[in-house]
Amino acid sequence: MASNLSIENLSGAVQTGDVEKMFGQAPGVQMSETRVQNEMKANGMALPGTPPTSEAAGNAQTFSNILRDSVDKVNTMQAQADTAIKELVAGRTKNIHETMLTIERADSSLKLMMQVRNKILDAYREIMRMQV
Repeated sequence: MASNLSIENLSGAVQTGDVEKMFGQAPGVQMSETRVQNEMKANGMALPGTPPTSEAAGNAQTFSNILRDSVDKVNTMQAQADTAIKELVAGRTKNIHETMLTIERADSSLKLMMQVRNKILDAYREIMRMQV
């Protein structure tokens, strides 16, 4: 089962909160527990109450690694946009369309990263408000 998890596709889904769009489902179709478990297994995530297998433990990424990789990708896109602008200004390239596409990709990825950051901070604040 392939997920639709590219930056371009997730940007709209994160802004609207449309979970079905993130996983490529038709709107209104409920994800069954079995389907969620199969999706988690396919992505190397441990199911609640089950110890991770050696294969899943070797392939599983931690939340911090996923965030670090995402930030690195956003940084790379920002650097590519900066380079494209410098080359256009210096006259080494005349292709303004490619430059604008590079800038827009970098802008979209940064906006998505900011939305993810905001969601993480909201979740953290909500957890801190919980009474134990």
